[in-house]
Amino acid sequence: MTFEKLGLSAALRVVLANQKYKKPTPIQLEGIPAILEGKDVLGIAQTGSGKTASFVLPILMQLKSAAKIKNRNLPVLVLVPTRELAVQVKDVFKLFGAALPETPNIQAVFGGVSINPQMKSLFGVQILVATPGRLLELVESNALNLANVQTLVLDEADKMLNLGFEEEMKQILSLLPAKRQNLLFSATLDEKVEAITQLVLNNPKVIKIEAERENLDN
Repeated sequence: MTFEKLGLSAALRVVLANQKYKKPTPIQLEGIPAILEGKDVLGIAQTGSGKTASFVLPILMQLKSAAKIKNRNLPVLVLVPTRELAVQVKDVFKLFGAALPETPNIQAVFGGVSINPQMKSLFGVQILVATPGRLLELVESNALNLANVQTLVLDEADKMLNLGFEEEMKQILSLLPAKRQNLLFSATLDEKVEAITQLVLNNPKVIKIEAERENLDN
């Protein structure tokens, strides 16, 4: 199976080729078509399975026809557990997003740094990668509106729960519209993650990928 057959644009396929992506990994093979179809997805896969690209690519495909945002109404929200992952996921979005006819406004926000520059960066943002605590601070400061989120990604959900973000995650979910696409990725599916999936996902496509012996690029 090729990336072309998964429905990705020629521009995105050029970036994939330049980044030495030869063919879709198992999580990409199942996840990309499901996301493009608008389904909720539960992806259980180890770090290194290619899961980041499995949601970045179809989200960018869905976004490319969307109008530019001229306010603080965010369409795509990606929640991650750590600053390091926020930067990493933002960079993947920017890498592929630069290939689109109109480069989307992509930002990452996280704690441990001044909140003021982050507040200023959020006007017109289309894709926001955020840690839960800092996101709530920004919402409480009226720097961001979550009422129009169309796509929610919970990345490394098990790590977010293990780091004690369960209440923050539930608070964020209460601020989101009922109708949206939900994508949840986790390395494991324990009781806490299962409880969140029941709360977040609606009739999801379930993808479970066994760990590969060799480590693939995420």
